[in-house]
Amino acid sequence: MGAEDVPMSNARNVALIAVVLAALTVPMAAHAQQAVFCEAAFTVAAHASKDCVIIVPAKMEGAKIEGHFRATGGPDNSIEVWVLDDDAFVNWKNHHRVTALYNSHRATQGTVAVPLPHPGKYHVVFNNDFSVITPKAIESQFVLEHAHVVETSN
Repeated sequence: MGAEDVPMSNARNVALIAVVLAALTVPMAAHAQQAVFCEAAFTVAAHASKDCVIIVPAKMEGAKIEGHFRATGGPDNSIEVWVLDDDAFVNWKNHHRVTALYNSHRATQGTVAVPLPHPGKYHVVFNNDFSVITPKAIESQFVLEHAHVVETSN
């Protein structure tokens, strides 16, 4: 007899219905949502960079980028990881000084948790411009986390 053959008890049914009814009577409920937006593995050539782009819509609340990265290749196994809004990204690409939301400096691996202050376009940049000849193999796990507000009618 499989799990699908076992009927739920009346007490569990009542508890489940109570939870669903309680959820429906709350006027607004915030639920954490996540969206993966960067490849899990890729290579960044020497004197190059790669950016992963994410758009934060105006109605999204509590947006933040969370993730982890790891670099291999070259004598120091290092990469620079930046989180930039779109203005800072354009200025960075044009070799201007910018203020990053996150800058790992040269690192082998790291954990990122960056709140995004406003709607718009953001970039997670993997910078290997400092490397003369060595490409870097990158493993990454990045998500956009946000509160999803659900409105219900009473």
